[in-house]
Amino acid sequence: MNVLNRTCKHSATQHLRKFVEYAKLQLNNARYFPPFDGYRYIAALALYSKCITVAEANITLLEAGFVEEAFGMTRTLVDIFITLRYIGNKDTDERAELYCEFFAKDSEEWSKIVPDYWPQSAQSLDAQTKKIASNYHSPHKWSGKSVKEMALEPDTSEIDPATGQPLVHDFAYRVIYRWTSHYVHPTVIALENHLVQAGRDPFVVHSRRKDDKRHLAAFNIASFVVNTMVCFYRCMKDPQPDRVGTWAIALMKHLVGRHNRR
Repeated sequence: MNVLNRTCKHSATQHLRKFVEYAKLQLNNARYFPPFDGYRYIAALALYSKCITVAEANITLLEAGFVEEAFGMTRTLVDIFITLRYIGNKDTDERAELYCEFFAKDSEEWSKIVPDYWPQSAQSLDAQTKKIASNYHSPHKWSGKSVKEMALEPDTSEIDPATGQPLVHDFAYRVIYRWTSHYVHPTVIALENHLVQAGRDPFVVHSRRKDDKRHLAAFNIASFVVNTMVCFYRCMKDPQPDRVGTWAIALMKHLVGRHNRR
């Protein structure tokens, strides 16, 4: 029997946890000190940190048996990847500043909401925040572009070997982002394991387990931590540590070859 077809004695979450812990250790041991107004460093470090933290939360959900919830939450990892990849793809410093200063637009929106519900706490925005907020047309799009537009922007670093053209992340957006979005927003697609056969079955919470997304959730965690990690080191203009890169490739192959039937 081919070794790749054998079932591994360890769980996918055990492999994931070890890898994520090592990635976090590498980041912490690098001892980065972002310079003042170094938006590229601030954005990249914070987004990669968020990626690691969300991955840890996803792993915990999987270990606790909340498989579909973990699967849905992997959309956050896709979002982080698309965001960091877009920041580092072109005009890194300008895009990072636009990303970081989006707080001003959010503050502007809260300044409209707070008087309606907490009038005693209402405060006027200062002139500088108003000025920064005016750079954004939408309170929902820091870049001024949709997630689709960000994901499909041709890559300035990678070439698609199948086409010879700059790589675009259409699969990440058209498949993974779309699929996991059903579980973030509770569409009927996400209710498959909560429905009962009308007129036949008594209802209980989480009535069926027809489609177990354990492997898909685990693979999404690994895939988008790895992709975000690559974007992080590119954005920082630092070489990716050899071991973490080698481990990432081995992990992806192992999850596909030894855990896809579990």
